[in-house]
Amino acid sequence: MPRTTILCLSCLIVPLLACMPQQTEAATTGDFADFRGLWVSRFEYRNLGPSGVQQIVADAASMGITDLVFQVRGQGDAYYDSAFEPRAQALSGSWDPLQTAIDAAHANGMKLHAWINTMPLWNGTTAPSTSTSIPHPWYHTNPSYRVEDLNGNLQPLKSGYVIANPINPQWQQHVNNVADDIVSNYDVDGLHLDYIRYIGSIAHDDLPHDAQSHAMFQTATGLDAANPSNVGAYQQYIRDRITGLVGDLQTTVKAADPNAQLSAAVWRDPDIGTNSYLQEYRTWLENDLLDIAMPMIYLSSSNNQLLQPNIQNTMSIPTNTLIAPGLGPYLHDDADLIVQQLQAIYGAGANGSTMFSYNTLFKDGQLGIDKRNNIQAFIDSTIDTGPPPPGGVIVPLVDFEADEGSFYASPTFSGSNRGIIAATADRDTLEAHDGTASQRIDVTGEAGGWTLRHVSGVGDPGNNVSIDAQGWIGFWLMTTTPGMTVQVGLDDPTSADRGLLKPVTADGEWHLYQWDLDDASQWSGWANGDGLITGPTLTLDSIFFFGAGDATFFLDYVAYNSSGSLTPPMLEGDLDGDGFVGISDLNLVLSNWNQNVTPNDLLAGDTSGDGFVGIEDLNIILGNWNSGAPPTNTANIPEPASLALLGLGAIGVLRRRG
Repeated sequence: MPRTTILCLSCLIVPLLACMPQQTEAATTGDFADFRGLWVSRFEYRNLGPSGVQQIVADAASMGITDLVFQVRGQGDAYYDSAFEPRAQALSGSWDPLQTAIDAAHANGMKLHAWINTMPLWNGTTAPSTSTSIPHPWYHTNPSYRVEDLNGNLQPLKSGYVIANPINPQWQQHVNNVADDIVSNYDVDGLHLDYIRYIGSIAHDDLPHDAQSHAMFQTATGLDAANPSNVGAYQQYIRDRITGLVGDLQTTVKAADPNAQLSAAVWRDPDIGTNSYLQEYRTWLENDLLDIAMPMIYLSSSNNQLLQPNIQNTMSIPTNTLIAPGLGPYLHDDADLIVQQLQAIYGAGANGSTMFSYNTLFKDGQLGIDKRNNIQAFIDSTIDTGPPPPGGVIVPLVDFEADEGSFYASPTFSGSNRGIIAATADRDTLEAHDGTASQRIDVTGEAGGWTLRHVSGVGDPGNNVSIDAQGWIGFWLMTTTPGMTVQVGLDDPTSADRGLLKPVTADGEWHLYQWDLDDASQWSGWANGDGLITGPTLTLDSIFFFGAGDATFFLDYVAYNSSGSLTPPMLEGDLDGDGFVGISDLNLVLSNWNQNVTPNDLLAGDTSGDGFVGIEDLNIILGNWNSGAPPTNTANIPEPASLALLGLGAIGVLRRRG
C-alpha cells in the first residue's frame, strides 16, 4: 500500500533553496580537428617564385589547414639560406622559399614545419654542380657519406636516390648541423623528417660495407658484418643507429627551440617499417622521440582494405606522440574514398591527418575540388564547439516505441548503397535511448568501405512528417563499431540536401547527432539541391551511414525542434531545456503531480526517470534550484522565500511511491 505524507510545501522548499550555486559548462574542441596537415613538395613551388608560395599558403588556409609541411631539402641541397649545403640547382633567383612560406603561413594563422629529406644524397645520372660556394655533401669522401659495397665500390649515380650511409657518424652530425641551422635561424614551428630510413634493398650485399661501418659493428656486437650469417644482427644495428639519429635530432631541435615540434613521415605500418626499411618507429613512439608521427598510409581503392590493420597497428603503440596519418588522395579516382579513410583513422583514435599533397587538391580540376571539400567537411564535423542552445519543444518523428515508423523499408532498399553485402534493420527492445525500443541495424560491408542510405518512408515525401524549414533535426545512435560517419538527408521539398558528415562515437553509449536547419555551413547540395535549406517545409528523406567492414549500430528518437536544439538538459532538473533550473521546471512537476508518465519524459516532469512524478522529482528540482544561466527576462523568477505564494497550497497531500 502506498503511504501518504502531509507536508508544508513552503517549509520544504524554502530551506532547500538557500545557497544553490550556478553551473556553467565550457565548450571543448575535438583533438582530431586540431591538426590538419598538408605536404607541399619542392616540385610544387620551386618554379613559381615568392607569389606562388604565397598563393599555395593562401589556398591551404582556405580549406582550414593548420599545419603546412613545406619541403626545404630534397637531396643534400637547400631551399633556404643554408650554412652547410648548397642552394638547390633547380631553384632560380635569390629568393628564400622557406622564409616566404613562414611569413605567409604565420600571416594566415598556420604552423610551418620545415620538411627535410634525411637520407637521400642525390638523384639522377648527372653529378651535382661543383661551382657552388658550399660543396655538395655528395663530394664528402673522408670518410665517404655514400654507401660502399663489399668490393669497395661507392654507390654510383642512378635514376633514383643515391643514399647516405645511415651508420656514418659524420653524416649523422651533418644532419644534426642542418637541423640546428634551420631551427636556430628560422622561426619554424617544427622540423619534419622524411626518408628517415634505409632506402633500397636491405639484403646483406646491399648494406654498408665500408671499413668504418664494419669496425663500428664489430665494436658494438663482436660480429663480422662481412659474414652473411650475421645479416640479421647487422640490420638491427642499422635500425638502432637510425633510432639514435632520431634521438639526437630531438635533442638538437629542442636545444635550438624548445617549442619546435619534431615530426617524421614513417612507413604505413610499424612492422613493415622495421622489417623492410630498418625504420623501427615503434621504438621511436614508445620512447616519445617524436612530437608527431605521420604514417604514410597511401592507399587506393584496390588496396584500401589494408588501412584498418595499418592504422590499428600504429595506434596500439603506447606513446605520447601525436599520430596524424598521411593519406594519399593523389591515388583516389573517387572523391568519396578520402572520406572513408578519414572515417577509419578517426575511429581508430588518430590525433589528426596529413594530406599528400597540395597539387592533388588544388591542381586537379573538379576532382581535386571535390576531394578537398570532402576533407574540409569531414574534419569540420569533428570539431566539438559544445552543445547548441536548447529551447523549444522536441517533436519525435520516429521513436520506435510501437513500430519502426517511417523506417520500415529494408536498409538494402536504396540504389544509392555502395559496398553493402547484406544489411538488416529490426526493432529492438533490449536497447533504447528514450523509452523502451530502438532500431538495430546490422551491416555486412566491404572492407574497403561502404555507404548505407537508410530510407525513410520508402523515399516518398508523402510518407514522412512535414516540418518547418527552421530549427534542428537529428537522432541518437549507439555503436561500438569504429570508423563510422553519418549524415541526414532531407527533401527540401522538391530538391534534396544533406547535412555535414559527423563522425560516430564508438564507445557503446548513446550520442546525439543533429543539424541546424538555419546554418548554411552545415548543409551541402544533393539531388538538385544547393546546400541551402529553403523550405518552407521539409520532410526527412533518409539517414546516410558510412563505414568499412561489418558494423552493428542502434538508431533511436529521430526528432525535430522548430526553435532550439535536440540537446537534452545540461543540468539535472532542467526539464524544459532552457539551460536554467527554475520556476518553469517546477511548474512541469506540479502540473503532473502524482501522475504515472512515460519514463524519462522530462516535459511531463519526470526528471528522476522512474515513470512517476512525485517527491523524487521535486527534490531534484529544489536541489539544483537557480543552476545554469537565467533566462533573459528575470523579472518573473521568484526569490526562494516567495515560492510559498505560488499556489502550492493547492496540493496538500504528497504521495510517495511505496
